[in-house]
Amino acid sequence: MEKTLKEKGSLEEKYNDYEKTPVPEHARKTWIEQGMVWLGEGFGLSGLAVGGVLANGLSFKDMCIVSVIGSFIVFLLATICAFVSTHTHLPTSFNCRRSFGTIGAKIIGIIFCICNFGWYAFQADLFGNTISFVVEQLSGSIIPPVIFTIIGGLAMSMTAVFGFKAIKILSEVGVPLLFILCITAVVKTGAIVPVGDIVSSGPIGSPISISSGITIVISSFAVGIAMMGDFSRFCKTRKDCAIGISLGYFWGYIPVMMCGAFFTYAFKNWNVVEVMVLTLGLGVFGALVLVIGQWTTNDNNLYGSVLGLMNTLDGVSSIPRMKLTLILGAISTAIAAFGVYKYFVNFLSILGVFITPIAGVLIADFYICNRKSYDEDWSTVHSGIKWDAIIAWIISSFVGLTMTTKPIGFGWFVDFGNIIPVPIICIVVAIVFYIAGQKVKRTV
Repeated sequence: MEKTLKEKGSLEEKYNDYEKTPVPEHARKTWIEQGMVWLGEGFGLSGLAVGGVLANGLSFKDMCIVSVIGSFIVFLLATICAFVSTHTHLPTSFNCRRSFGTIGAKIIGIIFCICNFGWYAFQADLFGNTISFVVEQLSGSIIPPVIFTIIGGLAMSMTAVFGFKAIKILSEVGVPLLFILCITAVVKTGAIVPVGDIVSSGPIGSPISISSGITIVISSFAVGIAMMGDFSRFCKTRKDCAIGISLGYFWGYIPVMMCGAFFTYAFKNWNVVEVMVLTLGLGVFGALVLVIGQWTTNDNNLYGSVLGLMNTLDGVSSIPRMKLTLILGAISTAIAAFGVYKYFVNFLSILGVFITPIAGVLIADFYICNRKSYDEDWSTVHSGIKWDAIIAWIISSFVGLTMTTKPIGFGWFVDFGNIIPVPIICIVVAIVFYIAGQKVKRTV
C-alpha cells in the first residue's frame, strides 16, 4: 500500500504541470523546446486545410502574400499575449484573475473549457472519419468511423493527461515526419503537374479579396492566440517565447499553408487526405503522419480545456489534473462518438468570438493599466468580479458578432469584417473600452 502511494505521488510529481502555481525556474524551457510544441500546433493537418481554403479563393501569388501577412499578424498578436504568462508563469485563465477578478476569471475558465472541450470532440470525430476512409481505400474493408473515433479520442487524451512533457515529445516526433511527408508530396506533385502551371494558377473556386484571405488565416488561430499563456508560461525568457512562437506560427505555418494550397491548385481537391493517400499514393505512411499531425493539434485543445476548468474549480474541488483530463477526455470522446457535437458547432464558433476579446482585456491590463500589479502577491487579486473588464469583454464580443455571418453572428457588417479581420477588431475594441472603464473607475 505504501509503495503504491509512493509511486502515485512520484507519477503526479513527474508530470506536474504547475496548473495553479507559477512554473518554477528548473522547469522552464528554452525556445527550442517550446518551439517544437508550437510547431506541433501550427505545422499540422489544420494548416494544410487552411492552405486549401486559400487556394480556393486566391491566385497562387495572392495566396503567398496572404500566408506571409496573416502569419506575421498571428505571430505578433500571439507573442504580445504570450508575454503575460512568460512574466507570471501562470496559465491564461489564472492570469485573468488580475483583469477580471477571481470570480470573473472563473467565468472565463468555463468558456475556455467548453470551447476547447467541444472542438476536441469535433477533431476526434474527424479523426475517426479520416481513419475509416483510409482503411476503406487501402483494404476495401468498411469499418464504422465511430470505432476509430472512440479509439482516437481516448488515445489523443493520453498526451494531454501527461501534460506538457508528453505534448512536447509527440511534437518532436510528429513535426519532422510531417515535414518529410510534405516535401515528398510536393516532389511527387511536381512530377505529375508542371510546377509552372501550379504557380500561375488562379482561384479554384469563388474569388475572395486579399483582406478576406488574411482574415481566414488569423481566424484559424484566433482562440489559440488568447490562450497562448497555457504554454508560454514554461518559457525561460521573453526572447525564448518570441522565437518559439515564431517557429510555429510564422516560419512553420507559412510553408504548411503553402503546401496545402499547392496540392489544391494541382489536383483541384482541397481534401489533403484524399490527395496524399489516393492521388499521390503515399498510402499508410501518408495517412499515419497526417493523423499524428492532427493529434499534435488536438491534444492542445483538451489540455487548454482542463486548465480552464481547473481555474474554475479552484477552491471548490481538488481533483488532480491528470484525473480531470481523463474524465474530460472520456466525456468528449463520447460526445464525438454519438455525434452530439454536430448540434452545437455553431455554438462553439460563437464562443470563439467571445474568447478573442479576452486577449484585448489582458493586453490592456498588463501593458497599459495595471502592469505593477503583476509583480504583487496573488493575495492582492480582486476576489469578486471586475465589471469594467466584463463590460469591455461583452461590448467587444457584441461588435464581433455583428461582423460575423449568420447563424453564428448577426451578419450586419460582414463586409467590414472582411476588410479588417474580426479578431483584430474585437481585440482593439476590448482594449479601448477596458482602458476607458479603468479611467472612469479611478475618477469615481
